[in-house]
Amino acid sequence: MPLNAITDKAFLAIDKPSGITSFAVIRRLRKITGSKKIGHTGTLDPFATGLLICCLGSYTRLAGLLEEKDKTYLARMILGIKTATGDPEGDIMQTAPIPEFVSKLDVLAKKARQLTELPVPAYSAVKVNGKRAYELARKGEKFNLPKRPVQIKEVEFLPWEPNKSDELSYRCKVGKGTYIRALSEWLAEQLNTIAYTTFLRRESIGNITLQDAVSLDDLTKDNWFRYQLSYKKVFPDYTCLKLNADDFAKVMNGMDIAHSNENNEKYILLKEENICAIGQRMNNYIHPLMVLK
Repeated sequence: MPLNAITDKAFLAIDKPSGITSFAVIRRLRKITGSKKIGHTGTLDPFATGLLICCLGSYTRLAGLLEEKDKTYLARMILGIKTATGDPEGDIMQTAPIPEFVSKLDVLAKKARQLTELPVPAYSAVKVNGKRAYELARKGEKFNLPKRPVQIKEVEFLPWEPNKSDELSYRCKVGKGTYIRALSEWLAEQLNTIAYTTFLRRESIGNITLQDAVSLDDLTKDNWFRYQLSYKKVFPDYTCLKLNADDFAKVMNGMDIAHSNENNEKYILLKEENICAIGQRMNNYIHPLMVLK
């Protein structure tokens, strides 16, 4: 389907502004697009900005595939201060001296790439005994959160500015489930101080970057569909295969279809220009792993 055509299934890359929740973005998109079924591929905290990929209609089932993609962030931390939430929205809980740290940053970046786990922040959406952690934290209840496996694939500290001696900025590429607030606190701990994340901007998810994103303020009921992302852009590591009528019927019933290309493993299966299934090659057949109806 051409990207200027109205459809009830689509991908949109939104540049989320600061000060609103990720769900607030979804509410606005529902009004703009008329679609009641919209999901996103990874929550951004209210203070954070940047890339939020939204899936409309049956494409919400594909959100999990995008959540698995690596993400890159630009973060700034304030050293010497710890807040309850790890970000600007929390009350100051503690202050501490800031030792000299500039000479230690190269070694710290290497050490960060060897991290295998980080604690989950108390102010997070992780469930504890059926309740969100942030709900318990706001009530002052005590609870334990386990550490979560992480992959810190890249860390680069930006040039330090002497006139902002308590600030440290970095860019990182991380795997699924990494809380940047927790990473900032860990980095500060390695520098023998404390910190909170004062600025956070998500720059990419997999192959999608902020250059592909649009501001909510630029979207209207009359133009939103022009900003759809193509499935080739969203899933560049999948082979796209258009189905004939017979194969489409088989796939929609969960049946394998014959296909002799042995060079590819993962498939986007298409009915015209709409994704109808995700498939995986098994010998000379493609097996539908996920069927969208």
